[in-house]
Amino acid sequence: MKLPPDEVIEERLVNTFPNSRLRELARATGLVQRDGGKLEADALFWALALGFLSAGHRTIEAFRQTYIDTFGGTIRYSSFYEWFTPELCTFLREVLKEALEDLDHESDRLQGRFEEFREVFIVDMTVITLFQELFDEFPGFGDDHAGAKLHVVESTSTGLPTEFSITDARTHESTQLSTGPWLENALLLYDQAYFEYRTMDLIDTNGGWFLTRLKPNAQPKIVDELREWRGNAISLEGEKVQDILDDLHRDVIDAKSEVEFKRRVYNGTRSRAVETFRVVGVWNEDQQQYHLYITNLPADDYAASDIAKLYQARWEVELLFRELKTTYALDKMDTTKPEVVEALILISLISLIVSRTLRELFIEILEDNCSDDDIEPSSLLPRERWAKAVSRRNDRILRRVARRLGYETPSLVKSLMNDGLNPNAHRTLLLEEVQYNSFDAKLA
Repeated sequence: MKLPPDEVIEERLVNTFPNSRLRELARATGLVQRDGGKLEADALFWALALGFLSAGHRTIEAFRQTYIDTFGGTIRYSSFYEWFTPELCTFLREVLKEALEDLDHESDRLQGRFEEFREVFIVDMTVITLFQELFDEFPGFGDDHAGAKLHVVESTSTGLPTEFSITDARTHESTQLSTGPWLENALLLYDQAYFEYRTMDLIDTNGGWFLTRLKPNAQPKIVDELREWRGNAISLEGEKVQDILDDLHRDVIDAKSEVEFKRRVYNGTRSRAVETFRVVGVWNEDQQQYHLYITNLPADDYAASDIAKLYQARWEVELLFRELKTTYALDKMDTTKPEVVEALILISLISLIVSRTLRELFIEILEDNCSDDDIEPSSLLPRERWAKAVSRRNDRILRRVARRLGYETPSLVKSLMNDGLNPNAHRTLLLEEVQYNSFDAKLA
């Protein structure tokens, strides 16, 4: 296999996060006003983005060491710590927003039954447990728990969030799912935490498709069966879904069902609405019960078994969260500062883009070299395995990016000297104080 030179790596990353744009956003968000310019915004960005990929805990001290070892300088911990401010969070949000908007959604082309959709989105959230001292800013599930929630809308073509939000752990998931024209001809998969008939209606109105599990307490009224049964089959028309489950002995349920809900307040009033959606039930032999789904996907194109299979794709977002927590250690927040919590979550998402960007580059390399048409190059580079490969070499990647940007990595001697010098040498050491005090006492 003919491989390109290493320079293609730094070139792809710098093109994804242009240096001029990083500095422009740093000025626009007020980030460059801090500390009189001792830190360069672009250098800080790369130290955070690639430094986060290193193994172990993500600490401010580790980021400081990464910055010094790569870009030089003699920055004290206290000065570096002061950069973790709301301005830094705003800067990171803007960088992340632009990077997500510019992503090529053809990196992993939708195949099979997904080919009919413009995109398949998966909605979910994950909880990050925090130190108890952060309870006031990030209240958790009890009086003794502090936590943050990362809400994402993941694109299955890129394996990255297209939308995200950060809240405390008590914020309900349904409040973080917005709808709009972006859903046109796209399929949205989500679990019961986001279950609302009003949301389904808005997705349908925007020309999108949805699929979710039916809540145990949801009682749609069956108005028409979409599958005919031979013999004296029980008629389900007019029945409520949950009421007929114990009396059925079918492999599947497929029916058009009526739901009633309240629309959002408009001009001071909140009207009631009735819509019809499809309810599908598939018998699960292991659990001896029906798995119930509600969707607006047409029965002519998607059989009941197809609906159950499509929903299994929702597991992809769990893999995304697992990658963030295992490879990037997102769930290890060694801080009591709210701004640091938000910054670390944003940095984790940026690091994810770095990993996916390099993966896309290497998929292109495989496409140019692979002669087997039966093998999809993307399948040769599993996302989580790739993330670990990038993580193990993050320091080498960072140094190449630094050289590309014109920074000269300091010598090993200088790095050791800067790191080893005592910034408080003027202070009396404890041992010296004890020794001199004891000597003075003897003289007295």
